[in-house]
Amino acid sequence: MRVLFVSGSYPPEFCGVGDYTQKLARSLARVPGAAVAVMTTRHAERPTDSLVTIFAPFDSWKSSGLREVFRILRTWRPDVVHFQFPSQGFLGYRPHFLPLIMRLFGVRVFQTWHEPYAKAQKKLFFLQLVGAYGLVFVRPNYLQLVPDSFRKFISLVPSRVILNSSSLPKSMITPVERTALRQSLADGQRRIIVFFGFLYPHKGIESLFDIANPESDMLIIAGAVRDPQFLTELSALAEARGWGNHIRFTGFLPTDDAANLLAVADAVVLPFAGGGGEWNTSIHAALAQGTLVITTSLSARGDEPQRNLYTAAPDAIEEMRQALDRLAGRRIEPSPIETQWQEIAAAHLEFYAHAS
Repeated sequence: MRVLFVSGSYPPEFCGVGDYTQKLARSLARVPGAAVAVMTTRHAERPTDSLVTIFAPFDSWKSSGLREVFRILRTWRPDVVHFQFPSQGFLGYRPHFLPLIMRLFGVRVFQTWHEPYAKAQKKLFFLQLVGAYGLVFVRPNYLQLVPDSFRKFISLVPSRVILNSSSLPKSMITPVERTALRQSLADGQRRIIVFFGFLYPHKGIESLFDIANPESDMLIIAGAVRDPQFLTELSALAEARGWGNHIRFTGFLPTDDAANLLAVADAVVLPFAGGGGEWNTSIHAALAQGTLVITTSLSARGDEPQRNLYTAAPDAIEEMRQALDRLAGRRIEPSPIETQWQEIAAAHLEFYAHAS
């Protein structure tokens, strides 16, 4: 089977969907008999990929490139084209027409909707839906998150929930390297507390300044930020809360460095303002290293020691602070990340074969 993914970025610096696409595409490419390509925009620093063919026919999704898109379809001849749509889709309306246009030309078009759509996005919703041969959701409660009026239309298209996994590999850091890295990061503090992920206001990052303790903790906020003003505001707020030299903003980290950081942390704290869940790759990335994760959920479950996970309500700052003091440093065996992604790839192939 020949599968062509369409993604806004591959791999990303500011897009978790690009991360997801890269992991899925490479896992699918390892399946015997599968050939995988990705269509995305040009990126000067994108490395070559030995497993996946990369097509980058235009500078941005706003540029005109239909002729080149259909040239790729004619020459590469995919059996399936699979679009990866984030919450607001690609920039501009053009990519949202592509599924329908491709389907009218006889292409089997699948789509993953990573975030739910609101009524204000109904134009994007219907443009994408009418071109879909099948839909994949990474959120198990996706249908409960969209307007009632959307559900009846979604029910007309075959769909499946396929959960995601860690965006990072398992850390291969040695005990000696672990000790050295902890010493360099802690800078005299007793605990290393990490936030990992893209830096956006809805991530609740400012709550970290109250959950962690500047007297005992080194707080490391690792992730790319698109809005420099937001980073300036976070830095000023951290200073006002007394963090001084006990906080570091690392920016975007290479995958191995990010995995090592999560592996040596005493806790990864992700206080998402709207609640997190099984769809958050940051949660998966930290859990996969065996590190304690404290995060939020609209259906908080408290402590789950078998997963090394603690979930609280988004506004339960004191509860998360107490959980951190009680559980920091707890570790379990890392997860089999590659096995999980192979299972995700197999689930996609099965869906492609049986959707009708």
